[in-house]
Amino acid sequence: MEEKLDIVREESDEYSLMKIEGRIDGYWSKHLDEYLGDMLNAGSYNVALDLRKVQYMSSLGLRILLKYAKLYHQVNGGFGIISASKNVEDILEMAGLKSILQWKVTAATSLVEEVAKTIESAGFNYTISTIPGSQPMKCRFAGDPAKIREGGFTADDCKNLNFGRKHFGLGLGAIGLDFDDCKNRFGEFIALGDAVVYGPAGNSKSPDYMLKTGTLIPAIKLLYGIFFEGDFDKTVSFSSNQQNESVGFSSLINELFLITGYERFAMVMLAETSGLVGLSINTAVTAGQDRPLNPFTFPEARESIHFTTQPEYKKMMTITVGIASGTGDDLLEFTRPLSPGSNIRQHFHTAVFSYHPFKRTRIDLDETIATLFEQEKIMGVLHLINDARELTGAGESDFKNGVCWIGNIHS
Repeated sequence: MEEKLDIVREESDEYSLMKIEGRIDGYWSKHLDEYLGDMLNAGSYNVALDLRKVQYMSSLGLRILLKYAKLYHQVNGGFGIISASKNVEDILEMAGLKSILQWKVTAATSLVEEVAKTIESAGFNYTISTIPGSQPMKCRFAGDPAKIREGGFTADDCKNLNFGRKHFGLGLGAIGLDFDDCKNRFGEFIALGDAVVYGPAGNSKSPDYMLKTGTLIPAIKLLYGIFFEGDFDKTVSFSSNQQNESVGFSSLINELFLITGYERFAMVMLAETSGLVGLSINTAVTAGQDRPLNPFTFPEARESIHFTTQPEYKKMMTITVGIASGTGDDLLEFTRPLSPGSNIRQHFHTAVFSYHPFKRTRIDLDETIATLFEQEKIMGVLHLINDARELTGAGESDFKNGVCWIGNIHS
């Protein structure tokens, strides 16, 4: 008998059925692992296995099945064996895994949730829910962004800021002991309650972060920033009607203004990206003899800023934090237009993680943040921009699906 593994996939309203024939041994387990990973990444959230024609399954094969049973459980999906050969059933019995890996019909229906409203716009579905018992969202600003162009920041501009549950923000800062320790590393950061992550300036560009652990409180040495404290009062999840479609960031923000009716809001977004367009600080923003008066004018900007020349970080998971405002001029120094000619002003930073399956329902923000930091690799931190330059512009960031936590900020 030829030693191989064949997989035939059939779709139904209830699940994707994988008919598997052959051997799930040390060699072919790798093939099965890649196949299941591709299905999960493509958005197949209910997968049933038909193993009636599997003659042999090794312990490595069992590990692969357990791995995906756990991953599908994390995203509220369904995964399990719907039928199996006598050999496979015996292995499952001896390993004590038969009930754990058995397909359960309830898994397919676990994705149902009550929602306030679902609308369709430009090929995307937006599902809006109101979070009961929310406290008003407060917003405050710290520091002077203009100093990045006017000679640089000094030790007098550096403040220590602690974070914790229900405290979010973004700006320019670093994780370190004091100003002297951080002066060559200040870069873009985002604060996510019990986590702070930033992208240091300099050659390494390796993101660093701090998580709440025991009595250790996440903190940042801050030069300037925007901060939100309180409860988000709405969630808006979005997904495309077409598998490979994505929505531009400016279109998404415009849609959120229409959906919520807010004039100004704070937002945390968990989303899969089709490509990010942004910038990051590349050199020290602190005052010094060798520093040009304004490092963000040509040609100094070539060295002081890293721009994405084309969309980067495709097929990654992101957490985006920021503010969008359609009214008031108090944000002028802290924000930029959403797109050329737009009346909406905004400031958003994004932390990029290696791909993590996107949980479709009942997404807990704090739990998701902790899971990403514990299980995935942090790839970078970017200040999102809309690069609309003719011919050479990289465009803007695109997202495939995600969920936004929105907090109304009263002017």
